[in-house]
Amino acid sequence: MRRIIVVFIFYSITNSLAAQRLQDTTFIKSLIQANEESKLQIQNLNKQVQDLRLQIQKQQRIGYDKFTNSSLFLDAAISSANNLQSLISKESYRNKIALLNNPTSNDLGFNLEMEIQNSLKPLMAKTKKTNTTKFSQVVTSFLNTGKTGLSLFPAGNVFTSIVGMAGNLVVQEKNVEQKDLDEFIKSIEKYFNQYERLYQSNVKFNSDMEKLKTKLRLMQSDMKLLIQDLVLALDKSQKRQALKTSSTEYLMLKYFDSKKILDQLNKGNGQVQYPPDAIKTCKELANNIQRIYDEYTTIYNNNYKEIKAILADTKNVSAMVNQVQLNQTIRDIEALYTESKTMDTDNLRLKTLFDRLEIVIE
Repeated sequence: MRRIIVVFIFYSITNSLAAQRLQDTTFIKSLIQANEESKLQIQNLNKQVQDLRLQIQKQQRIGYDKFTNSSLFLDAAISSANNLQSLISKESYRNKIALLNNPTSNDLGFNLEMEIQNSLKPLMAKTKKTNTTKFSQVVTSFLNTGKTGLSLFPAGNVFTSIVGMAGNLVVQEKNVEQKDLDEFIKSIEKYFNQYERLYQSNVKFNSDMEKLKTKLRLMQSDMKLLIQDLVLALDKSQKRQALKTSSTEYLMLKYFDSKKILDQLNKGNGQVQYPPDAIKTCKELANNIQRIYDEYTTIYNNNYKEIKAILADTKNVSAMVNQVQLNQTIRDIEALYTESKTMDTDNLRLKTLFDRLEIVIE
């Protein structure tokens, strides 16, 4: 009996130890599996972190490229706009054609004041009551004070005034007849016609250029607004009202250095967003600069053709026209036109502007 009990106890202990070993093995396997799963989770997490880091770096690279390319485009746009403003405000050609409209000038091959005074002499010779010296001085005064604020000579208005004065002689002076007045008008109107054509051409030219200046100012305002948008996108601490007081050149220097752009992107931790309408605005700016320049060249070319035609017609106004002086004036105008036309395209950097626009769009 005792032997049976011993065997039973031994058998129980053996089974218990076997069960314990099995349980331990299962537990170890469970630990190993859990460890493997943890490793896998850590690997997946590391991969997600790495992917996120790469995604942020990619976004920063894309953002950096967009902001940098936009700044390069805006640098060219500002330069083009400034040069376009210089073209529109150009003084050499405008001053020359304005001087042609001066009634005391000899550039047209004759002197209008002298022609009027010479044409008045036959009338003055027949007067008895009129102070011829004062009459002559009044005519001179009309010529000198009749200019507009643009220093242009409105020949039509002055012609009417002088003819009116001469007409009074027919009424006041017995010896001055209507045919004398008619001869006087005939002798001076051909000269006045040329001056009136010059006046109208100059007025239109100046008016068209003022309209272009307005369009250019509006375009420059849009350019400054885009620069402000980009600055605000890069640096959330800035306020638009504060940026409005700074020039475009200052904003470009302060915020759009490559290193400064990268620093702001790093500070933003991937939260910096490139303005969604910035590319569209860049296109509009480039096209507006091209459009204003094309309009400028059309106005400029048309004015040159008008002035040249007036000067050519002046050759046939009278046999007394100084052809040598008139030809020199034509050459001077042509030289100014040719010189300006050659310089205009080079200074505007339009090719650079549109090349940089293409990079922005990519």
